[in-house]
Amino acid sequence: MINYYPVFLALQGKLCLVVGGGDVAARKVASLLECGAAVRVVSPTLLPELETLTEQGQIAADRRPYAPNDIGGASLVIAATNQPAVNRLVALHCQQRKIPVNVVDAPELCDFLVPATIRRGPLTIAVSTGGTLPAMARKIRRKLEEDFDQNYGLLLAALGFARSRVLEEIVDSGRRKRIFCVLAAADLLSVVEAEGVAALEKEIERLIAVTL
Repeated sequence: MINYYPVFLALQGKLCLVVGGGDVAARKVASLLECGAAVRVVSPTLLPELETLTEQGQIAADRRPYAPNDIGGASLVIAATNQPAVNRLVALHCQQRKIPVNVVDAPELCDFLVPATIRRGPLTIAVSTGGTLPAMARKIRRKLEEDFDQNYGLLLAALGFARSRVLEEIVDSGRRKRIFCVLAAADLLSVVEAEGVAALEKEIERLIAVTL
């Protein structure tokens, strides 16, 4: 068993290559676009949704088979074709050039795994089973989706704004720390669930004001 190092990558504006044009490739492209990556797809054929993204200028696409030079300049590569030999070749080329690569359904060829993910605004929860059984990771994700609804995203967005303001306006580092501890300990989730964002923001302001 490999012990993977969990990490969140900043891909904003970085070139990410997806080799493949089918359903799996389309899902990978969508997740990369969510992170602001500059996505390029290489495949002889593309699903209609990938064609649409290309026509809209959201991704670049080369409608041809993979070639070794395709990985040049990429920050990471995902091999998602239905041809194992092609996927292995992509992995080999990436490893030779020290470019992180993920090969769908072949963890032994991967430098990184793509976890099952839940997004709630600023909150991201990632679940991985280390490649042993991705279906179990998806099952765990579905359970977590029940426990972490959209209110967590609203809460964290408000707390993030409050934190920025505290850092800007309050010089005393000791008071800053106390404020952050108070905000973390308060049951603010109940406030946003029961009364909405306006009440949440008002309660955050009150807690900041009374924390000396």
